[in-house]
Amino acid sequence: METKEKIKKIVTEWREFDIPRLYDRNFNYSFLDAGEILSIIGARRTGKTYLCYQIINSLRGSVPRDNIVYVNFEDERLYPLKGDELEVFLDVYFELFHVDMSKKVYLFLDEIQNLENWSKWARRITGQNKNIKLVLTGSSSKLFSKEIATELRGRTLTHTVYPLSFAEYAGARGAKLHQLDKERILYSKDKISIKKLFNDYFRSGGFPAVIESSMPGELLKEYYKTMFYRDLIERYGIKNIKLLEDYLTLVVDQFACLYSISSTAKKLEEFGYSFSKNTLSNFSNYAQDIFLIFELKKFSYKVKEQLRLPKKVYAIDHALVNAVRFFATENYGRVLENIVFLELKRRNGELYYYSGDRECDFIAGEKGRILQSIQVCKSIASPATKKREIDGILDAMNEYNLGEGLILTEDETDTIKTGGKTINVLPVWHWLLYGR
Repeated sequence: METKEKIKKIVTEWREFDIPRLYDRNFNYSFLDAGEILSIIGARRTGKTYLCYQIINSLRGSVPRDNIVYVNFEDERLYPLKGDELEVFLDVYFELFHVDMSKKVYLFLDEIQNLENWSKWARRITGQNKNIKLVLTGSSSKLFSKEIATELRGRTLTHTVYPLSFAEYAGARGAKLHQLDKERILYSKDKISIKKLFNDYFRSGGFPAVIESSMPGELLKEYYKTMFYRDLIERYGIKNIKLLEDYLTLVVDQFACLYSISSTAKKLEEFGYSFSKNTLSNFSNYAQDIFLIFELKKFSYKVKEQLRLPKKVYAIDHALVNAVRFFATENYGRVLENIVFLELKRRNGELYYYSGDRECDFIAGEKGRILQSIQVCKSIASPATKKREIDGILDAMNEYNLGEGLILTEDETDTIKTGGKTINVLPVWHWLLYGR
């Protein structure tokens, strides 16, 4: 079958396609008003395609229906690809749809990295017609954010899709968050149902499909295997599979902890491996490129010092970590910390950890200016733990002249005033829903 006939069939099906049930995701809709191409990226199975559907739903009613089209270029019916699919697609689209070119035209092209010269085509099409808005997604195994920026030469804005936040998860589970009072919920009966949802979220994580899965742990193990074999082994042609496997086991086991290539190398050498540190550095970069792990630097005004000092490592999803490693109750505080880290990533500020005489889990800000300090732990009921957490956050607050700090725990609420500073203590679940 010729390319045109294949594209016709797929585009015609889109006209009759019923968008499936959606979990509402947080998205900055002002991206749609910008002139740049919108690139939607993220780890596997985080919901990039469904976010496209959500955006399409939001456009319907204000945009002529025929001015919106979605095509997934991973559709097996397009194969074998001949290289002319994008140009044929546009011809077929204008032939079959009644497109009003006086208004904005939205082209949602999923898995576009499968097509040759996609970036040249995208630059040319948007350059020729300012009314065409391209929304692109790419597989995390083939198209990373840095590659999108390079390929599109500054003509793109990027939105990263992470697993569901707790607010998104609670909404997907039917919670009417807009009906809950931010202050009263800490003391009202509604707290019980929200806490139950948070406990479920703590166990199952934020990958959208786990909400309706009867075997979430097994599903998450399959996600990890796919990332490992397709996104790492196949993409990078890694030969020493066992070394990569053991390296990732060690790294993932250190989530929410300090980590360095050197310390990990020593452990692997004890296992009998022979390798260069450059190999491990590449492994780390690969795992970050596919969003499996993230590194958090210590804040310093000296860039060389940031690069030299140990990093903290976090995972794309706390439940994914627990699915591929032994889960122990003493890791509760580290899981909370991983959850908070991802939420701070979603909020798009600059993020670091603080280490001076004492440590503070997170300091956040913008344009090199620190605006917030946050500690995370299971509980500060123990006097020793309370003193450690307060001393650490006070060190950071004094260093960056902050009047307020925040300690997040499983379920404690308090206001601590000391040394002319105010430290608010809140349950993690409340901060995830309402911020502070």
